[in-house]
Amino acid sequence: MYPKIDFHVHYLTDCYKAFLRRNYGVEPEGFPTPAWNLENQIKMMEDNGIRYGMLGISSPYFCCGDEAEEITAVRENNRQIAMLLKGYESRLGYLAALPTGAESAALKEIERAMNEGALGFSLSTHANGAYLGNPIFDPLMEELNRRKSIVHIHPTCPSAVPEDACAGFPIPAMEFFFDTTRAFVNMCLMHVFERWPDIQFIFSHGGALVPLLSDRLDVFFKRREEELDIHASLGHAYYDLAGYIEPKQLSVLLMEVPEDHLLYGSDYPHTGQKHVAQNRKSLEETEKLTDRQKQKIFWKNGKRLLSHVDALNE
Repeated sequence: MYPKIDFHVHYLTDCYKAFLRRNYGVEPEGFPTPAWNLENQIKMMEDNGIRYGMLGISSPYFCCGDEAEEITAVRENNRQIAMLLKGYESRLGYLAALPTGAESAALKEIERAMNEGALGFSLSTHANGAYLGNPIFDPLMEELNRRKSIVHIHPTCPSAVPEDACAGFPIPAMEFFFDTTRAFVNMCLMHVFERWPDIQFIFSHGGALVPLLSDRLDVFFKRREEELDIHASLGHAYYDLAGYIEPKQLSVLLMEVPEDHLLYGSDYPHTGQKHVAQNRKSLEETEKLTDRQKQKIFWKNGKRLLSHVDALNE
């Protein structure tokens, strides 16, 4: 079993669970909120050879349309996870949330969260309908770029979903991939990767549909007056391999993304322990990757990205 660093794994503080219940009920986006605690987290890691995990926030994030509630909930969530992980620094780090709809509060929270020990930040593909790349996020991106921050982008329910198609089907099944793709393309159109090259963006689930659509997108990008290069943008970002990346998606991803920018992800606890183990085994045993590539994806790429983390350099 390969040693691993997990870049797509989630925490649920009491604050976050309460926020979800108030604003989304017991099944946000048609998917029940899973149970999570540190004991089960560590067991999952041990069962799958995961030596270090970067815990982050999943969907639907801290978006409810009430700016004051979002600011308060984010601050308390970040405080709780910082306290909860005291004594676990050798095994776990965390990505703080940000109140992305409130510029001044978000900038203050970056400073406060990093002082408390955050290793980076989780962002959603959009905040109350404003997608990443929207100019309202420019001050936030400027500060994240200045700090050379790690920013993990997680999908959420799109700002609008047809009501008469696929009714009752869980949002994560398809819409998450559509929303990641939409956010990535919007970021390209708004030159996010060129304007803020020092942000270490990590996109979920192998970049969703972007690698598959890249040739088609390239044709339309080249019709625009300004210079856009979808392939360069794809090569700039990092991608976790959480979810059902095998047996099909990995092949397309390897055609488009440098192997140095691929990272392991379990998606626990939203992916249960049984499927975490199955997905991990599929990646460990796939013939699409050499042993050298597997070592890079499971460990070396992540260690390089987290070179400032003492626990990985001992």
